Amino acid sequence: MHTTVLHGCDLVDGTGSDLRRGVDIVVEEGVIHEILPTRPAETYGAVDEIVETAGALALPGLINNHTHGTAYGPLFPSGHEGLPPGQVLANLDRHLLEGTTTVLCVDGFVTAEAVARTDEDHPVTVRLASCNTPACLRAATIADGGGLTDEHRAYTARRAVGEGAVALGEIGAGHTLGGGGASYMYIPAEVARRTGVTITPRQADALKISVLGRHISASSFDRDTVEEALVAAGLAGKLSVEEIRGIVSDIVLPAFDIALKGLGEAAEYAQQVGVPVLVHNAAASMTQVAAIARTGVRLVAGHSNHSSFDPREALEHAERLKELGATVDVSTLDTFGARRLTTGPELLYAMFAAGLVDTISTDYAGGHHDPILLAIDRATKAGVVRLPAAVAMATANVADAIPGVAPRRGRITPGAIADLVLTDPAELPQVRTVIIGGEIVVHDGRRVTA
Repeated sequence: MHTTVLHGCDLVDGTGSDLRRGVDIVVEEGVIHEILPTRPAETYGAVDEIVETAGALALPGLINNHTHGTAYGPLFPSGHEGLPPGQVLANLDRHLLEGTTTVLCVDGFVTAEAVARTDEDHPVTVRLASCNTPACLRAATIADGGGLTDEHRAYTARRAVGEGAVALGEIGAGHTLGGGGASYMYIPAEVARRTGVTITPRQADALKISVLGRHISASSFDRDTVEEALVAAGLAGKLSVEEIRGIVSDIVLPAFDIALKGLGEAAEYAQQVGVPVLVHNAAASMTQVAAIARTGVRLVAGHSNHSSFDPREALEHAERLKELGATVDVSTLDTFGARRLTTGPELLYAMFAAGLVDTISTDYAGGHHDPILLAIDRATKAGVVRLPAAVAMATANVADAIPGVAPRRGRITPGAIADLVLTDPAELPQVRTVIIGGEIVVHDGRRVTA
């Protein structure tokens, strides 16, 4: 029996309990055996390995319930062409070095076989979610569908669950519901094709909102606002108001109503097959999300701090969802770094401060997501959430909200699988060591396994 002792660390165990200082964590055969007040290393006798961890903070390995580009196959619930395998593995490396040991890939059209191959190729545990219901498939085909083969189209959500999918999701997406995907992919691409001008995601988002509003409605069109957005994007004289109206409407509207229908359809599927449904929660979909919450389905309201929300609207909506029993998820998005679509952490902090957050994920943010531990670090230093509660939101709460995603993980307690992170307590994103199933896979901030 292989025994490892993590010697002398501090501990936040994922249960929401207070920080414990100076403990030894004994791991036997990949399972946490016991947690003791620290004692001299020589008292452990002939254990296989003692890892000196004094000065480090031990946390459960993070469980990220909202990732894209983390499995081989079509990208996003729009069925976009998949990333090259090397990029998928690089994305997983990034999550791993950020302290994540389990990811739920919510691209939606990936097969169980592809997830199994990805899982074999990387130490991070990859779990499958499916969005392949009839309406979601139709919306994806209209919005994009460039990565969908006959195999993907035939691989239904019901079959995916039968082969191990632990949730339905992401239902709806920024690519089919006029969200961030439209703003950082499709609108800039079409504008560049028409004019040769490269616009930023934020400029594209402003153009989209000026044409269709935050809630995506053709009746929201406002000519003066569109003209202002065209000037701000450097497109005055290159595109007319009617031309940009046509571009935005042609990209967003054809799939929109179908994708909205997909929310309710997926909720019914989820109840039938007994798994949670993870949905795109944003200003454009909030009415439908609230409606399916009222059905009693196990609902994860993804990225409830979405940048399309008005702050008060987001808080009131999240409060209603919690009253209805939904899990309110927030995503780091690009809140602290790139800020290509978000403007800062104010809404995220307000949701923490209001006690509305159940889980924390990253989402994709066009490949610019911020680490979960960065968000926890900044939020705890800002005083809007306590460290034990925030850690639980990224570990045990996720395991509880989506039961199949990480069984026996998310907590550092006896009997749990030994997925752990050792990090700098003063700067949480500075991850030193990651352990998965008792094996050290990151050491001194670098991956050490093949």
